[in-house]
Amino acid sequence: RPSSRLRQESRQESHMSSEEGEEVTPAPSSEKFDGKVVAGAAAVGGVAAFVLAGPLVGLAAAGGAAYAATRNDEVGAAAKSTGKAALAIGDKAREINEEHKISDKVAEGAKNSLAWAHDMNERHDVSGKVTAGITAAGNWITDKLGGEQKK
Repeated sequence: RPSSRLRQESRQESHMSSEEGEEVTPAPSSEKFDGKVVAGAAAVGGVAAFVLAGPLVGLAAAGGAAYAATRNDEVGAAAKSTGKAALAIGDKAREINEEHKISDKVAEGAKNSLAWAHDMNERHDVSGKVTAGITAAGNWITDKLGGEQKK
C-alpha cells in the first residue's frame, strides 16, 4: 500500500544510525530559529575560509556554516554557539565604538590622510611623475618589441 510505505520511509528518514548500528532519533530543539545567530555563524565561517582559502571557498563556507546553524544536533549547536559569540563580539564592539568614538576617529584620520596625499600631489606632481614613468616604461617595452611608441 502506497500510504503505509510513505509513512515507513518517512520514519526511516527521521532516524539516524549510531556507530553501534542502533537507530537514534534527533532530539527536538527547544531553541527557536534565530536569523541573527545563523548570520553570525555564516559570517565567522565565511571570513575564516576567505582568509585561509580565498573568496569562493569563503562564500561556500559561509553557506555551510549558515546551514549548520539550522541543524538540531552537535554540529548545529557548535555553529549556533559560534554565531552567538560573533553577535556578542559585535555588540561589544558597537558598545566600545559608541563610548570611544573609534569610527569617528578613523574617519577623521582617513580624511586627513587623503587631504595630505592631495596636498603632496599638488606640490610635487606625484601622479604626473608616476604617469610619465609608466609611459616611459611602456615606450621602452614597445621599442624593444619593435612597435610604435606613444607620446
